[in-house]
Amino acid sequence: MRRARTEMGGIEQLLESSMHEDQSIARPFAVRLAGFIATVLLVSLTGLLAAPVGMLAAGGIGTAVDYWDKLPSEIPLDVALPQHTVLLDKNGKEFARFFSENRIDVKLADVSPTFTDALLATEDARFYTNGPIDLVGTVRATINNARSDQAQGASGITQQLVKNLLVAQSGETALPSRDLGTKLQELKYAAGLEKKLSKDQILEMYSNTVYFGNGAYGIQAAAKVYFDTTAKDLTRTQGATLAGILKGPSLYEPFTNPDGALARRDTALSRLRTTGKITEAEATAAAAEPLGIKKGVLVNGCASSTYPYYCSLVRDEILSDPAFGATAEARAEKLSLGGMTLTTALDPAAMNTTQNAVTNALGNDNRAALATAVIKPGTGQIAAIAQNRTWGDGPGQTEIVYAKSPFQVGSSMKPITLATALEQGIPATTRLNANSPYTSPTLDSPPGGFINYGNYSWGTVDARRAIQLSLNIYFIRLIERTGVLPVADMAARLGITSLPRTGPNAIKGQEASLTLGAYEISPLEMANAYAVFAGDGVACRPVAVTSGIRADTGAKITTPDPDCHQAIAPAVAHTVADILKMPFTGPDGTLFQMGGLPGREAGAKTGTTNDYAANWIVGLVPQYVTAVWLGDPRGGSQYPLNMVHAYGRDFYNLTGSEVASPVWKEIMTQLTAGLPVIPLPKADDVATSSSTARTIPDVRGLSVSEAETLLLQNNLTPDIAERTADPNPLLAKDIVVAQTPAAGSTFSYREKVSITLSQGSDTTIKLPERK
Repeated sequence: MRRARTEMGGIEQLLESSMHEDQSIARPFAVRLAGFIATVLLVSLTGLLAAPVGMLAAGGIGTAVDYWDKLPSEIPLDVALPQHTVLLDKNGKEFARFFSENRIDVKLADVSPTFTDALLATEDARFYTNGPIDLVGTVRATINNARSDQAQGASGITQQLVKNLLVAQSGETALPSRDLGTKLQELKYAAGLEKKLSKDQILEMYSNTVYFGNGAYGIQAAAKVYFDTTAKDLTRTQGATLAGILKGPSLYEPFTNPDGALARRDTALSRLRTTGKITEAEATAAAAEPLGIKKGVLVNGCASSTYPYYCSLVRDEILSDPAFGATAEARAEKLSLGGMTLTTALDPAAMNTTQNAVTNALGNDNRAALATAVIKPGTGQIAAIAQNRTWGDGPGQTEIVYAKSPFQVGSSMKPITLATALEQGIPATTRLNANSPYTSPTLDSPPGGFINYGNYSWGTVDARRAIQLSLNIYFIRLIERTGVLPVADMAARLGITSLPRTGPNAIKGQEASLTLGAYEISPLEMANAYAVFAGDGVACRPVAVTSGIRADTGAKITTPDPDCHQAIAPAVAHTVADILKMPFTGPDGTLFQMGGLPGREAGAKTGTTNDYAANWIVGLVPQYVTAVWLGDPRGGSQYPLNMVHAYGRDFYNLTGSEVASPVWKEIMTQLTAGLPVIPLPKADDVATSSSTARTIPDVRGLSVSEAETLLLQNNLTPDIAERTADPNPLLAKDIVVAQTPAAGSTFSYREKVSITLSQGSDTTIKLPERK
């Protein structure tokens, strides 16, 4: 063993002298020398070797060097490490963030030298003068490890970075193998890393990947966790503390072992003095300061958000929208990896307004719940949502977003039937008998027939009067003329996706109660549907995220497409919007007593479901649409609104005009304050059809790939029928022979189009759905 020590001393002298040569010569030489020494010297230590190095002994030095040369030299750098995803409101202010690992990459220029100086002084004083590997420390540590069961470190910054990257890429908390072969591979990776990156780049990457304990990866997270500051603003003592605890983050963690952390800080300060980075007086003064730990508050997830329900809306959008990944697994991984800065449509003024309105009405501990959704017409942007609940899973709390939850909508569905009739050429002046009760001769009716509210009869009326008084019988007679399925189709074109169109509960065409709101739809969908009436017939998908960038590079990322398009003719939209002003007119309009918005036109429709299970109002101006739902989230039929305490008093047998409507008025009055007064468009009473409505293209005669491309471009989902067409010798295989629905039909977003192929075609081809 004495001989080994003598050899080691001579090698150290050789290595030290090589470090003082010109770097262009020293670095290539050092790389070869590292392979030679780290293998051959270890081979000479009999009885202490593990494969593969032990196998090299028989081949001699040449084999050892060959083994080194054949090792891979480039460690993958493109493997994404988990980062924070930050959510911003429309003004650019953060309101939430997500992370699976607490890591926030920063540029080296944004890291205080108080940390990097202390880091180099304690971990790798020769970092900027070393070759690609700290050969002296590595060989010494390797020999000592061979002599003892206790592993010794002494790796330089580059080698430590390699280990950090390998750990991160393995998904484990530590590398499973630390044999000599692994060590050699790490050395070779380190050599390759220094050829590829500058010293500053390596130091920056190391600072962003190293673990500081308490879930903090990287210097920016550590600065926040231990001192509630940023990497750029670290003081001398703070930087020394963080550098010091890297020797053993769990052992010297300041919260549980402040004395150990203080000792490590003072060691770092002493080494800073030794390396000349600070004076004796500065080191003494710094060592006299207290540790000064100040735990930072970690904001992670919706529970920590200023607006938790909107945060949940965004999270669900990330996990469900194909813009963030083609599969559910890919989207979940994208959220977990993070690294995105997403700007949303959240308007903090609108959020505060809506939240105050629902809280003012019911408080946060009422058994009844209020939920609101605010949409900007023509954009699909969700400006605000609110509900009178506290986020959480405790008593009286919930993490369910009621704005996205479906409830029976009552008479707020009637304008959609009206739009269907107008598009079919049935004018708003059409007069129908509105006497109650009424049993439809062609559609399903309840026992005893349909009735108006209060079972009142109103004679023969037109659509304006029917909307003004919310007459059920008029709209039952109207849906008899339009057909049930066209109304369901219209709802889909307006953006309502929750109506059952397939499966055992699908709307078949006999359900007259569709027009009276018997089916469940969410407040967000209802607000978005009415936005088509307020937005000249333009329909959009509702979106929370409006833009996004990669936090590390600033590169733009793909975000959800609102897919704004002309869904119905402007004349149809204008006529419905104009008629929706009627409930505010007297003397018997359903909203006449409440009154409209001060100084501006508005349209709205209330809704009250059977047995007072829920109340609604959806109302619009050109700039905003707001939907308000009131009900008991445990189930409206079981817990009806027979008695509700609101606005400081008790209400019995609530209708949509009594509590939900004042909440809507409060919200819309404040949202529109200061906005230009834009009148609603005038009605076009001429019977009109939607010539601009989107129709299914004709794909007959096209190849499978051509048909697929055309359908996807039109927001349709191609689906190959299992059976091919009858034999036709004039047709080649893989040609579309027939399609369902037929060409020229209007369609809803992402509707499936079944295509039948010519005989001999492969019908098992898996066609992609629209992303």
